[in-house]
Amino acid sequence: MFYFIDKPLNYTSFDILRVLRKKLNIKKMWHTGTLDPLATGGLLIAVWNYTKLIPFFEKDTKEYEFSINFDGISDSYDLWTPIKYISDSEKIIAEKNITYQKIIDLLKNNFTWNIKQIPPKYSALKINWRKAIDMIVSWKVDFDMKERSCFIYEIELLSYTYPTAKLRAKVSAWTYVRTIAYDLWTFFGTWAYVTELRRIKVWSLDLSFSQTLENFDKNNFLDLKILFKNKNFIELDSDILNELDLWKKVKIERDYKIGDELFVFDWKNVTNIVIYDWVFLIPKRKI
Repeated sequence: MFYFIDKPLNYTSFDILRVLRKKLNIKKMWHTGTLDPLATGGLLIAVWNYTKLIPFFEKDTKEYEFSINFDGISDSYDLWTPIKYISDSEKIIAEKNITYQKIIDLLKNNFTWNIKQIPPKYSALKINWRKAIDMIVSWKVDFDMKERSCFIYEIELLSYTYPTAKLRAKVSAWTYVRTIAYDLWTFFGTWAYVTELRRIKVWSLDLSFSQTLENFDKNNFLDLKILFKNKNFIELDSDILNELDLWKKVKIERDYKIGDELFVFDWKNVTNIVIYDWVFLIPKRKI
């Protein structure tokens, strides 16, 4: 089963797993993409054997709404660490310099399609097999983060009144919104940090599919054919399923393309993933 949780503020992604393990009495579960403690919104959770389906989920695009303030900076680029504010005289200069149109032009010219980012040190990225945030907070180790590529498919300015700009962005996996704030202030020559961050969409799932921890219903799991709507589902007789379970390829005549990845469905659950090879179904994974 898959559940789409609207993560509340000040919960880590692991906190959500811990709560659900108690509610469902199931230990085996994982999520498809970490959310920072100060971020809210959609967190997709796979439970039990469906964790095996996570690699097949199209999780490359996520959508966020977020607010950035141009009157200070923090080490974490958000409210997680103390804010160092610019002076009153610098605020006057920044307010004159940062206009609605300048932000729109900057987003269009510098924050669309393929861009380079340096992720924040206060993140779950692994450095020598350790989380970057643990190294800098717990072990007080300084280090450099490597630049990486990411995609910003869409970005728009929703509103702006100094010092706060509210934006929406559709981005690839591993894009850091907090780094967008950092990069914006380097262009404007002032400081900036994220004050609010909400994930409103994971691939095709918007928050209308989500539920909260407070009102969690174990029967409110996602329809697999909606979650994997880009996949082909196939129902097979029990004798064919038995052959696939034994990792034997099965001859079958169906109108699929060579190399198609098929989800074997028993009207309730996905039981196998197979590859269609002209006249054979070749087992790829048992769920």
